[in-house]
Amino acid sequence: MPAGKKKAGWESAVAGGAGAAFARTVVAPLERLRMQMIADPGKYPSMIACVSDIHAKEGIPGFWRGNSINVYRIAPQSAIGFFCKDYYKVKLGETPLGNNGKPSVLSLAVSSSLSGITMMTLTYPLDLVRTRMTTTPGIYDGLLHGCQVIAREEGLHSLFCKGLTAANMFAVPYYGTSFFVLDMMKRKFATYGREPGNERAVTPAASLPMGAAANMIGCAVAFPFQTAWKRIQVQGTGGRPIRYTGPVNCLTTIIKEEGFFGLFNGLRANLIKLAPTGAIQFWSVDIIKGWMGLSIKG
Repeated sequence: MPAGKKKAGWESAVAGGAGAAFARTVVAPLERLRMQMIADPGKYPSMIACVSDIHAKEGIPGFWRGNSINVYRIAPQSAIGFFCKDYYKVKLGETPLGNNGKPSVLSLAVSSSLSGITMMTLTYPLDLVRTRMTTTPGIYDGLLHGCQVIAREEGLHSLFCKGLTAANMFAVPYYGTSFFVLDMMKRKFATYGREPGNERAVTPAASLPMGAAANMIGCAVAFPFQTAWKRIQVQGTGGRPIRYTGPVNCLTTIIKEEGFFGLFNGLRANLIKLAPTGAIQFWSVDIIKGWMGLSIKG
């Protein structure tokens, strides 16, 4: 593998978008299972029951329901995320948060969180429509139809604001943690037991377990906020009542009615899905970066 040149933003964006699209298509059945269990808490006593219900009602294609729109969402979202992570990392490295012009541990954490907020905010309408189409089959005919219906029935602001606060409450710990953990693991892998200037190469194969671990850690840290975000997005659709006035009200209501562990309903399905997603996504990104001659140290 080439030693790699300094990462250019647009190339990192292309690698991030393509890798994410590939990974999400591979694990689409696990994504459908995860989303359904979060959106309809208490309906399924187990993941097996959820799988059986989806298969009985929609057949095998049902496990890929919503995947096309998910790819439309995740490709630009991840492209923005990888571009912004590299951009913020460089810029913050030049501030007092950095380490003599280079990224520090603190600047890595801040740049990762900022990239999460940026990518989530800029692509939010895609996520809102995709979530509803996945959890409530037939609600919209497609992405554009979904946007039109939401704008007409709930107001244009709903496309950009309904659940966005909760989404960014999730984005900060999730993307902040996962990007940060991945970068730190790559740094440690490259330098452990090596003299300065004699770092080992971070290969795509090495990125597989790192990506899985980073995604799972980020998920565990941020999951209560994801629960609030998704429940707010789908309330009032598919026969679901409107129960929450905002993310804080949603979180407190869940604790009151379902107990503290109600905040983690669906976490197991999420972790099962995110382990291969993270591994495949970051592996794919590093493969594509290698083709482009880019450094994959993080």
